[in-house]
Amino acid sequence: MAIRLCRECGFPYWLSKLICWNQNGTITMKANPRYRVVIIEADFLTDLFARIEKSMGISISHLVFEAQRNASIDTIGSQLARFPYSLGRLGPNRRLVVRAFCRLSAWLGQAYARPLEYRPGRGGEALIRNPYNRELMAAIIVGAFESLERRPFEHHWKESENGEIIAVRPAQSRPEVAERMALEYPPILPGHFFMPRCPSCGVPHELSHLRWNDEEGTIIDTRRDVRVVLLDGFVPNVVFRELERELGSDIYPLIIEAEKEYTHRRMRALGVVGDPDGVLPRRERESIYENTLSTLPTRGQGNPVQYEYGYEGLTVTVENPYNEHLLAGQMAALFEAAEGREALIKWHSPQPSSVVFTARAREYQKS
Repeated sequence: MAIRLCRECGFPYWLSKLICWNQNGTITMKANPRYRVVIIEADFLTDLFARIEKSMGISISHLVFEAQRNASIDTIGSQLARFPYSLGRLGPNRRLVVRAFCRLSAWLGQAYARPLEYRPGRGGEALIRNPYNRELMAAIIVGAFESLERRPFEHHWKESENGEIIAVRPAQSRPEVAERMALEYPPILPGHFFMPRCPSCGVPHELSHLRWNDEEGTIIDTRRDVRVVLLDGFVPNVVFRELERELGSDIYPLIIEAEKEYTHRRMRALGVVGDPDGVLPRRERESIYENTLSTLPTRGQGNPVQYEYGYEGLTVTVENPYNEHLLAGQMAALFEAAEGREALIKWHSPQPSSVVFTARAREYQKS
């Protein structure tokens, strides 16, 4: 069954009824306003976690899996806790919920999923194609089953002619590390960021460049021909928190550099480039800052409430940041694109859910 799209903007109609773009820089589930969603490049987390593993010489897949499983349990659980969705946990209704899980994965651009078998209480199998990340997708599916049936599950993969098949079965218990991967919900500040919206579905006009491929389970940003995905906004925070406990703060320069590289790539693809031979005129620099910062709320990554720039550097205050280290990488790239100089980035939090980022030219800092 094809995705029903909004006639005005092409956004999936039913997805627009499940999530909400708020004026405070967040995207949240309507059934659970504290639960955040972000839009990111589909391969970013895969690349980031691989970079950390290579640099640190250890596997972090178990931490990533359990963080994503907990996030999935919370997401699905918040939806199934409300009437009439709560009826989905009853008898044969669970089969309908499993089909809805598969539809949702395509709406979010996470994968193409088609249920092959489901027996309540005994697990099931589904065909999976084009997962944005194979093991994170498995964690989402396992967490969804655990939320639906309120018991632990485990999984394994099988090959087929049409793609991979994931088989999910009841488990005796969950790993001990899962207890450490609890989600944390920082307070969300109010805001008044204005986003022009579709008059039909209420989704920001900025997202009209996204195109859904139902049979592939993908979302493409047509401006850059890059796959993007809608994910929960908590997995990076949980994983980084646990990595710091095990490895110390050395992981953070890797995270910031990875995000900076992705941001540079995105800005170049959008035609946002600085002048390597000199400083851009003030009006052009201001346009780069304003246009780039204005995309944060649309992607659910935070609310840029104030920014100042001059020869000495850039200062940006972001409320409700989805992750301060990832945003630090974005602010460094933004400064470098506008000013044509390598950035040294620092930040502090004057109050909960508010971060002030300061980017300075590295050579200026040394002088």
